[in-house]
Amino acid sequence: MRISNWFVLAAALAAPAFAQQEAKVEGLVIELGVMPAEKAVHALGHAQLHPQKFPSGSQHLLITVAEQKSGRRIGDADVVIEVVDPHGKSAQKTLVHTSTGGMPDYSELFIFGWSGAYAVRVNITPWAGAKPVKTSFTVHHQI
Repeated sequence: MRISNWFVLAAALAAPAFAQQEAKVEGLVIELGVMPAEKAVHALGHAQLHPQKFPSGSQHLLITVAEQKSGRRIGDADVVIEVVDPHGKSAQKTLVHTSTGGMPDYSELFIFGWSGAYAVRVNITPWAGAKPVKTSFTVHHQI
């Protein structure tokens, strides 16, 4: 990633619209980041893998996975997210392999069409043959 692109992404990630949460589960550190899609899809490493046009209310969900003991990022996991909106409607997607600042991560766009609490259920298979690891987050979204 070019330095200027990295600074643009870092500035966007630092914006108030960005939310980040962390969970430590079964030896993994799983981080969830959420930001408006229109900010995220322009970042190098993401722009090529996400559509440039998307529905109103789209949010960019980004997951990082690292080994808790070593801190080493895991770049070959299978990551599936189910988002349940405040009205109980759910959407499930397998995240695409992306990278930010040269570090592996996983991301996808989801529509957050309502204000309220969204359940984000994460299912990660860290490497082929590994037991899946599950965790969940709550995202409080305001329109």
